[in-house]
Amino acid sequence: MMDTPAALNDLDFMKALLDLVIPPSASGDLPGAGALGLSPAVAEALQADPLLGPPVEVGVQAVQEAALSQHAEGLAGMTPEAGAKVVEALLATHPLLIVGILRYLSPAYYQHARVLEGIGEPPRPPFPEGFDIEATDAELLEKLRARRRA
Repeated sequence: MMDTPAALNDLDFMKALLDLVIPPSASGDLPGAGALGLSPAVAEALQADPLLGPPVEVGVQAVQEAALSQHAEGLAGMTPEAGAKVVEALLATHPLLIVGILRYLSPAYYQHARVLEGIGEPPRPPFPEGFDIEATDAELLEKLRARRRA
């Protein structure tokens, strides 16, 4: 058997896995999570998490091994449907797998500039420019101040 890197450090495998967890949108407006190069950050965060990290790492390793047993290229060489079946088959024995991945993948994905543009947000953090806020109703504010004084 070939030497394969640990699942969390196998960039091709993780790209395919992250694309299964958050796939590209059908319209093409949003990329899949794997296409954004987020796997090193997700892997690093999971390896530093003493609670979620170990069970997720074991689950990811199980997915890698199962995929390699079904296809020579592993998850990266499988169709998304076939890859999803591999992952789904292992969820009963690795229930924290998807939750643990999403714990770190979701924030990284939704902060990425391409995703922000795809959902119609400016590709930047909300500050220092901030969000547009409606003007305060001075009458309501005065009622609140009066309640505090009473």
